[in-house]
Amino acid sequence: MRLLRTSIAGVAIVEPAVHKGSNRSSGYSFDQRAFHDAFKTAGLSLQQPLVQDIHLRLKKGELRGLRYQLPPHAQGTLISVIQGAACVVALDVRRDSSTCGESVSVELNANAERSLWVPEGFAHGYLALEDETQLFCKTTHERNVESERLIRWNDPETGAKWPDLSQMIVSSEDAAAPLLRDSELYSGYLQGTTEWIDLKVIGDQRGSLIALEPGLNIPFAIKRVYYIYGTLPDVGRGYHAHRRLEQMAVCVSGSCKMIIDDGITRREMRLNSANKALVIRNMIWREMHEFSSDCVLLVLASDYYDESDYIRDYDKFIKEVNDGKE
Repeated sequence: MRLLRTSIAGVAIVEPAVHKGSNRSSGYSFDQRAFHDAFKTAGLSLQQPLVQDIHLRLKKGELRGLRYQLPPHAQGTLISVIQGAACVVALDVRRDSSTCGESVSVELNANAERSLWVPEGFAHGYLALEDETQLFCKTTHERNVESERLIRWNDPETGAKWPDLSQMIVSSEDAAAPLLRDSELYSGYLQGTTEWIDLKVIGDQRGSLIALEPGLNIPFAIKRVYYIYGTLPDVGRGYHAHRRLEQMAVCVSGSCKMIIDDGITRREMRLNSANKALVIRNMIWREMHEFSSDCVLLVLASDYYDESDYIRDYDKFIKEVNDGKE
Protein backbone atom coordinates (compact mmCIF):
# COMPACT_ATOMS: atom_id res chain seq x y z
CA MET A 1 0.00 0.00 0.00
CA ARG A 2 1.24 3.49 -0.81
CA LEU A 3 -0.03 7.05 -0.49
CA LEU A 4 0.05 9.74 -3.18
CA ARG A 5 -0.18 13.28 -1.87
CA THR A 6 -2.58 15.80 -3.36
CA SER A 7 -2.37 19.60 -3.52
CA ILE A 8 -3.63 19.88 0.08
CA ALA A 9 -1.56 18.32 2.86
CA GLY A 10 -3.35 15.44 4.56
CA VAL A 11 -5.65 14.53 1.66
CA ALA A 12 -4.14 11.50 -0.07
CA ILE A 13 -4.83 8.97 -2.80
CA VAL A 14 -4.44 5.47 -1.41
CA GLU A 15 -3.19 2.73 -3.69
CA PRO A 16 -3.57 -0.65 -1.96
CA ALA A 17 -1.37 -3.66 -2.59
CA VAL A 18 -2.97 -5.79 -5.30
CA HIS A 19 -2.50 -9.55 -5.03
CA LYS A 20 -2.47 -11.63 -8.20
CA GLY A 21 -2.68 -15.39 -8.45
CA SER A 22 -2.11 -17.75 -11.36
CA ASN A 23 -5.65 -19.08 -11.29
CA ARG A 24 -7.66 -16.18 -9.96
CA SER A 25 -8.27 -12.53 -10.70
CA SER A 26 -6.44 -9.77 -8.88
CA GLY A 27 -7.99 -8.13 -5.83
CA TYR A 28 -7.34 -6.60 -2.44
CA SER A 29 -8.89 -6.27 0.97
CA PHE A 30 -8.57 -3.54 3.58
CA ASP A 31 -5.75 -4.06 6.07
CA GLN A 32 -5.91 -1.73 9.08
CA ARG A 33 -2.28 -2.27 10.05
CA ALA A 34 -0.98 -1.72 6.51
CA PHE A 35 -3.13 1.40 6.26
CA HIS A 36 -1.64 2.92 9.41
CA ASP A 37 1.88 1.82 8.45
CA ALA A 38 1.51 3.56 5.07
CA PHE A 39 0.57 6.81 6.82
CA LYS A 40 3.48 6.51 9.20
CA THR A 41 5.90 5.88 6.32
CA ALA A 42 4.57 8.93 4.49
CA GLY A 43 4.95 11.09 7.61
CA LEU A 44 1.22 11.78 7.85
CA SER A 45 -0.70 11.86 11.11
CA LEU A 46 -3.40 9.23 11.55
CA GLN A 47 -4.54 8.79 15.14
CA GLN A 48 -7.91 7.01 14.89
CA PRO A 49 -8.95 3.53 13.74
CA LEU A 50 -11.64 3.15 11.08
CA VAL A 51 -14.80 2.04 12.89
CA GLN A 52 -17.81 2.39 10.55
CA ASP A 53 -18.61 1.28 6.99
CA ILE A 54 -21.01 3.18 4.71
CA HIS A 55 -22.32 1.84 1.39
CA LEU A 56 -23.88 4.33 -1.06
CA ARG A 57 -25.74 3.69 -4.33
CA LEU A 58 -26.09 6.67 -6.66
CA LYS A 59 -27.67 7.32 -10.06
CA LYS A 60 -25.70 9.10 -12.77
CA GLY A 61 -25.67 12.81 -11.98
CA GLU A 62 -26.70 12.34 -8.34
CA LEU A 63 -24.71 14.56 -5.98
CA ARG A 64 -24.26 14.31 -2.20
CA GLY A 65 -22.54 16.85 0.03
CA LEU A 66 -20.52 18.73 0.97
CA ARG A 67 -20.75 17.17 4.47
CA TYR A 68 -18.58 17.07 7.58
CA GLN A 69 -18.90 16.51 11.31
CA LEU A 70 -17.63 18.71 14.12
CA PRO A 71 -15.58 17.43 17.08
CA PRO A 72 -15.84 15.28 19.09
CA HIS A 73 -17.49 13.31 16.27
CA ALA A 74 -15.29 14.56 13.41
CA GLN A 75 -14.75 11.92 10.74
CA GLY A 76 -11.81 10.93 8.65
CA THR A 77 -13.15 9.04 5.62
CA LEU A 78 -11.59 6.53 3.25
CA ILE A 79 -13.66 6.64 0.03
CA SER A 80 -13.65 3.90 -2.62
CA VAL A 81 -15.77 3.29 -5.71
CA ILE A 82 -16.66 -0.39 -6.06
CA GLN A 83 -18.94 0.01 -9.10
CA GLY A 84 -19.18 2.73 -11.72
CA ALA A 85 -17.33 6.03 -11.32
CA ALA A 86 -17.61 9.19 -9.25
CA CYS A 87 -15.99 12.57 -8.73
CA VAL A 88 -15.09 13.09 -5.08
CA VAL A 89 -14.40 16.58 -3.70
CA ALA A 90 -12.61 17.26 -0.40
CA LEU A 91 -12.89 20.81 1.01
CA ASP A 92 -10.67 22.11 3.79
CA VAL A 93 -12.94 23.56 6.51
CA ARG A 94 -10.30 23.80 9.26
CA ARG A 95 -10.67 27.26 10.75
CA ASP A 96 -6.95 27.87 11.36
CA SER A 97 -5.63 26.10 8.26
CA SER A 98 -3.58 27.97 5.66
CA THR A 99 -5.59 26.10 3.00
CA CYS A 100 -9.03 26.70 4.55
CA GLY A 101 -11.59 27.02 1.75
CA GLU A 102 -9.44 25.18 -0.81
CA SER A 103 -10.56 21.91 -2.36
CA VAL A 104 -9.30 18.80 -4.15
CA SER A 105 -11.26 16.94 -6.84
CA VAL A 106 -10.43 13.32 -7.66
CA GLU A 107 -12.15 10.92 -10.04
CA LEU A 108 -12.47 7.38 -8.73
CA ASN A 109 -13.73 4.33 -10.57
CA ALA A 110 -14.11 0.65 -9.88
CA ASN A 111 -11.27 -0.34 -12.22
CA ALA A 112 -8.55 1.98 -10.90
CA GLU A 113 -8.11 0.17 -7.55
CA ARG A 114 -7.44 3.32 -5.58
CA SER A 115 -9.23 5.27 -2.86
CA LEU A 116 -9.23 8.81 -1.49
CA TRP A 117 -8.41 9.58 2.13
CA VAL A 118 -10.27 12.67 3.43
CA PRO A 119 -9.05 13.52 6.95
CA GLU A 120 -10.94 15.10 9.81
CA GLY A 121 -11.47 18.81 9.21
CA PHE A 122 -12.55 18.35 5.59
CA ALA A 123 -16.01 18.36 4.06
CA HIS A 124 -16.54 15.92 1.23
CA GLY A 125 -19.07 15.23 -1.49
CA TYR A 126 -19.71 12.80 -4.35
CA LEU A 127 -21.05 13.10 -7.89
CA ALA A 128 -21.89 9.85 -9.69
CA LEU A 129 -20.57 9.76 -13.27
CA GLU A 130 -22.23 6.48 -14.25
CA ASP A 131 -25.50 4.74 -13.53
CA GLU A 132 -25.54 2.35 -10.59
CA THR A 133 -22.42 3.85 -9.06
CA GLN A 134 -21.61 2.38 -5.68
CA LEU A 135 -19.28 3.93 -3.11
CA PHE A 136 -17.84 2.23 -0.05
CA CYS A 137 -16.60 4.47 2.77
CA LYS A 138 -14.82 3.70 6.02
CA THR A 139 -14.88 6.37 8.74
CA THR A 140 -13.05 7.10 11.98
CA HIS A 141 -16.26 7.96 13.84
CA GLU A 142 -19.86 6.92 13.52
CA ARG A 143 -22.35 9.30 11.96
CA ASN A 144 -23.70 11.85 14.44
CA VAL A 145 -26.57 13.92 13.08
CA GLU A 146 -26.26 16.64 15.76
CA SER A 147 -22.65 17.38 14.80
CA GLU A 148 -23.17 17.09 11.04
CA ARG A 149 -22.80 20.24 8.93
CA LEU A 150 -23.26 21.08 5.24
CA ILE A 151 -21.60 23.52 2.83
CA ARG A 152 -23.18 24.30 -0.52
CA TRP A 153 -21.64 22.14 -3.22
CA ASN A 154 -21.32 24.97 -5.76
CA ASP A 155 -20.14 27.77 -3.48
CA PRO A 156 -17.87 29.81 -5.82
CA GLU A 157 -15.54 30.71 -2.95
CA THR A 158 -14.43 27.08 -2.57
CA GLY A 159 -13.38 26.60 -6.17
CA ALA A 160 -14.67 23.03 -6.04
CA LYS A 161 -14.29 21.47 -9.49
CA TRP A 162 -17.18 19.23 -10.52
CA PRO A 163 -17.60 17.58 -13.93
CA ASP A 164 -19.99 19.34 -16.29
CA LEU A 165 -22.95 16.96 -16.57
CA SER A 166 -26.08 17.83 -18.52
CA GLN A 167 -28.29 16.73 -15.67
CA MET A 168 -27.53 16.79 -11.95
CA ILE A 169 -29.68 15.51 -9.12
CA VAL A 170 -29.21 17.60 -5.97
CA SER A 171 -31.39 17.17 -2.89
CA SER A 172 -33.22 20.20 -1.51
CA GLU A 173 -31.15 19.92 1.68
CA ASP A 174 -27.83 20.03 -0.20
CA ALA A 175 -29.04 22.81 -2.53
CA ALA A 176 -30.00 25.00 0.45
CA ALA A 177 -26.78 24.37 2.41
CA PRO A 178 -25.00 27.50 3.71
CA LEU A 179 -22.02 29.03 1.96
CA LEU A 180 -18.57 28.53 3.42
CA ARG A 181 -18.45 32.05 4.86
CA ASP A 182 -21.69 31.40 6.78
CA SER A 183 -20.75 27.94 8.04
CA GLU A 184 -19.53 26.72 11.41
CA LEU A 185 -15.95 25.77 10.63
CA TYR A 186 -14.01 22.92 12.11
CA SER A 187 -11.79 23.58 15.11
CA GLY A 188 -9.45 20.62 15.09
CA TYR A 189 -9.02 20.03 18.77
CA LEU A 190 -10.78 19.51 22.07
CA GLN A 191 -9.60 21.79 24.83
CA GLY A 192 -8.02 20.14 27.83
CA THR A 193 -6.44 17.33 25.82
CA THR A 194 -2.94 16.26 24.79
CA GLU A 195 -1.58 13.82 22.26
CA TRP A 196 1.74 12.37 21.14
CA ILE A 197 2.75 12.69 17.49
CA ASP A 198 5.50 10.56 15.95
CA LEU A 199 7.67 12.64 13.61
CA LYS A 200 9.02 11.00 10.48
CA VAL A 201 12.82 10.81 10.42
CA ILE A 202 14.59 11.19 7.08
CA GLY A 203 18.17 10.05 7.32
CA ASP A 204 21.14 8.07 6.08
CA GLN A 205 24.77 7.62 7.07
CA ARG A 206 25.20 11.40 7.13
CA GLY A 207 22.63 11.94 9.88
CA SER A 208 18.92 12.59 10.37
CA LEU A 209 16.41 15.28 9.41
CA ILE A 210 12.87 15.97 10.63
CA ALA A 211 10.57 18.38 8.78
CA LEU A 212 7.77 20.19 10.62
CA GLU A 213 4.90 21.40 8.46
CA PRO A 214 1.41 22.72 9.32
CA GLY A 215 -1.30 20.44 8.00
CA LEU A 216 1.17 17.54 7.75
CA ASN A 217 2.43 16.85 11.28
CA ILE A 218 1.54 20.11 13.05
CA PRO A 219 -2.20 20.31 13.84
CA PHE A 220 -2.45 24.11 13.74
CA ALA A 221 -1.10 27.14 11.91
CA ILE A 222 2.18 28.35 13.47
CA LYS A 223 2.31 31.95 14.72
CA ARG A 224 5.25 31.74 17.12
CA VAL A 225 8.31 29.52 17.72
CA TYR A 226 10.64 29.56 20.70
CA TYR A 227 13.04 27.22 22.47
CA ILE A 228 14.18 26.75 26.06
CA TYR A 229 17.78 25.81 26.87
CA GLY A 230 20.38 26.18 29.60
CA THR A 231 17.87 25.53 32.39
CA LEU A 232 19.36 24.18 35.62
CA PRO A 233 18.15 20.71 36.75
CA ASP A 234 16.55 22.00 39.96
CA VAL A 235 14.62 24.79 38.24
CA GLY A 236 10.92 24.44 37.41
CA ARG A 237 9.28 26.29 34.55
CA GLY A 238 5.79 26.77 33.18
CA TYR A 239 3.25 26.84 36.01
CA HIS A 240 0.50 28.19 33.79
CA ALA A 241 -2.29 27.31 31.37
CA HIS A 242 -3.56 29.00 28.21
CA ARG A 243 -7.17 29.90 27.57
CA ARG A 244 -6.90 29.63 23.77
CA LEU A 245 -3.35 28.82 22.73
CA GLU A 246 -2.24 25.42 21.44
CA GLN A 247 1.36 24.26 21.58
CA MET A 248 3.52 21.45 20.26
CA ALA A 249 6.70 20.66 22.22
CA VAL A 250 9.68 18.66 20.96
CA CYS A 251 12.78 17.98 23.03
CA VAL A 252 15.34 18.21 20.21
CA SER A 253 18.19 17.53 22.63
CA GLY A 254 18.40 16.05 26.12
CA SER A 255 15.30 15.54 28.21
CA CYS A 256 12.86 17.09 30.66
CA LYS A 257 9.79 16.08 32.63
CA MET A 258 6.48 17.77 31.93
CA ILE A 259 3.51 17.66 34.29
CA ILE A 260 0.19 17.90 32.47
CA ASP A 261 -3.01 18.70 34.38
CA ASP A 262 -6.48 19.02 32.81
CA GLY A 263 -8.12 19.98 36.11
CA ILE A 264 -9.07 16.38 36.89
CA THR A 265 -6.05 14.20 36.16
CA ARG A 266 -2.41 15.07 36.75
CA ARG A 267 0.13 13.15 34.63
CA GLU A 268 3.91 13.10 34.23
CA MET A 269 5.33 12.89 30.71
CA ARG A 270 8.97 12.51 29.76
CA LEU A 271 10.14 14.42 26.69
CA ASN A 272 13.40 12.82 25.60
CA SER A 273 13.17 12.16 21.85
CA ALA A 274 13.67 14.43 18.86
CA ASN A 275 11.16 12.42 16.82
CA LYS A 276 8.28 12.53 19.29
CA ALA A 277 6.17 15.67 19.77
CA LEU A 278 3.66 16.44 22.51
CA VAL A 279 0.63 18.48 21.42
CA ILE A 280 -0.84 20.48 24.32
CA ARG A 281 -4.29 21.96 23.77
CA ASN A 282 -5.69 24.98 25.53
CA MET A 283 -6.91 24.77 29.15
CA ILE A 284 -4.07 22.47 30.22
CA TRP A 285 -1.94 23.36 33.23
CA ARG A 286 1.70 22.54 32.54
CA GLU A 287 4.90 22.45 34.59
CA MET A 288 8.41 21.52 33.43
CA HIS A 289 11.06 19.95 35.69
CA GLU A 290 14.27 17.89 35.69
CA PHE A 291 15.93 19.53 32.71
CA SER A 292 19.08 17.71 31.60
CA SER A 293 22.16 19.87 31.08
CA ASP A 294 21.88 19.49 27.29
CA CYS A 295 18.10 19.99 27.08
CA VAL A 296 16.78 22.09 24.21
CA LEU A 297 12.98 22.21 24.25
CA LEU A 298 11.45 23.52 21.02
CA VAL A 299 7.89 24.90 21.29
CA LEU A 300 5.57 25.77 18.37
CA ALA A 301 2.56 27.95 19.22
CA SER A 302 -0.74 28.61 17.45
CA ASP A 303 -0.77 32.34 18.26
CA TYR A 304 1.41 35.29 19.21
CA TYR A 305 2.30 36.11 22.80
CA ASP A 306 -0.68 37.52 24.67
CA GLU A 307 -0.49 37.86 28.44
CA SER A 308 -4.29 37.91 28.74
CA ASP A 309 -4.34 34.34 27.42
CA TYR A 310 -2.31 33.06 30.40
CA ILE A 311 -3.75 31.62 33.61
CA ARG A 312 -0.89 31.73 36.12
CA ASP A 313 -2.80 30.85 39.29
CA TYR A 314 -3.69 27.17 39.69
CA ASP A 315 -6.84 27.80 41.77
CA LYS A 316 -8.09 30.20 39.11
CA PHE A 317 -7.37 27.57 36.45
CA ILE A 318 -9.47 24.99 38.32
CA LYS A 319 -12.29 27.50 38.66
CA GLU A 320 -12.28 28.27 34.92
CA VAL A 321 -12.22 24.57 34.06
CA ASN A 322 -15.24 23.96 36.28
CA ASP A 323 -17.05 27.04 35.00
CA GLY A 324 -16.63 25.75 31.48
CA LYS A 325 -18.43 22.51 32.36
CA GLU A 326 -21.53 24.24 33.61
